Amino acid sequence: MDINNIIEQIKPIDRQKVEEAQNRFDNLIKPVGSLAKLEAMVSRYAGIVGSADKKSVQYPKKALFLWSADTDSVAKAMQEELPVVLLAREAKAEVCPLLVTSCNLEEALEEGAILTKEYIVSDKLQMLALGSLEKYTLTEQTEAFLQLEGIEFLQKLNDPVITAMTGAVLQAAACKVPVMLDGIATCLAAVGACKLAPVVLEYCMAGHVSAEPGMEKLLNRLELSAPLKLDINSGAGEGAVLAFTLFDAGIKAYNEMETFAEAGVHAEVEEFAHSVQVKGK
Repeated sequence: MDINNIIEQIKPIDRQKVEEAQNRFDNLIKPVGSLAKLEAMVSRYAGIVGSADKKSVQYPKKALFLWSADTDSVAKAMQEELPVVLLAREAKAEVCPLLVTSCNLEEALEEGAILTKEYIVSDKLQMLALGSLEKYTLTEQTEAFLQLEGIEFLQKLNDPVITAMTGAVLQAAACKVPVMLDGIATCLAAVGACKLAPVVLEYCMAGHVSAEPGMEKLLNRLELSAPLKLDINSGAGEGAVLAFTLFDAGIKAYNEMETFAEAGVHAEVEEFAHSVQVKGK
């Protein structure tokens, strides 16, 4: 599998559909903007699926990909000994523990992409969360690497797990499957993917602000805003799958609430709109 071919398949999301979905949220019988980041996530999803129609903006089939190069960690995940497995089950997401076996950069990129494509196709997945079973922190040296261009960033990091997840993010975007990021490792993978194909960021969402050192800096680097801050100091996917439940809540509101027009009532008076009130504070 040629990673360059995958990159060529990644297309921008449909911005018009994003606007149409946000317009529907704005016209629901509620204060404008009151569901905040839930609206932003669902509207982005509409742009990814290419439709703002309620029939198309449905609950996606979700999975958590747990990455590690350590066989014991993967075995624990497979035996459902990790808390994130229970959280994923509650969020109606299957858990896929993935063992990274590649040692060099090119092989790790391809391994991540191949595994991701296989699961997306075989399990008909429509949304992914990524997590790492290994600990990471954003050191000064790693921060310096963020300034590097393209593949050189991954070469300097020299980490097969992050590189494999980079391949996963690229492949997911090529398949028009959004990715919910979790901690430091997944955000570094997203940075790597964006350096190779900037448009890939349109398919990435931030699940939470983990308590891992440097997490907020990474989210700022990616220009992503997370809906949760729970002081979780692990990057194993807990925050990402919890964000799945918020995403589903946004889908529920989008589909089950009525607009003023659908209910046959007058539209909200602008001066009482949530967005206007927030600006006035």
